[in-house]
Amino acid sequence: MPKIDVLDEAVIDAPPIVFYRALLNEYSGVTRWWMPYFEFKPRGDMPMDHEGAIFDITIHDKMTLKFSVKITEIVEAKSIEEEYAGEFVGTGKWTFEPTTDGKTKVQFRVNGETKKLSFVLLSPFVDMGKKHSVVIQKGFKACNSYLCKK
Repeated sequence: MPKIDVLDEAVIDAPPIVFYRALLNEYSGVTRWWMPYFEFKPRGDMPMDHEGAIFDITIHDKMTLKFSVKITEIVEAKSIEEEYAGEFVGTGKWTFEPTTDGKTKVQFRVNGETKKLSFVLLSPFVDMGKKHSVVIQKGFKACNSYLCKK
């Protein structure tokens, strides 16, 4: 199975609490700034800022990948840890650090493997970690644009 172990980072033009809330709003389906690449749909009534909250992700990037996410640990405006199941299995961790100029250094580490047959077949020819990073970086840019318009 193709393994992905990547760390993506960016500086977001907002304080950590603002980016943290924007990410949770995206997970909740309240906003859609990560579309057309990531689509989020919450499951159940548990708020996204609680451990145990579950949502589904569909990644649209030439090929579609679907999996569910369970928030396993959350510290307001500091970190979110996640567990993945479905066509992608593994873990992820978001960290948010304030910068001296009022912005946020955000890091996202994902570690796992895809179970989808088409990705397995393409993995000898395509760097799946790099493809993942491209979509994550697009999300960081989209969030910056979204937050600047608020």
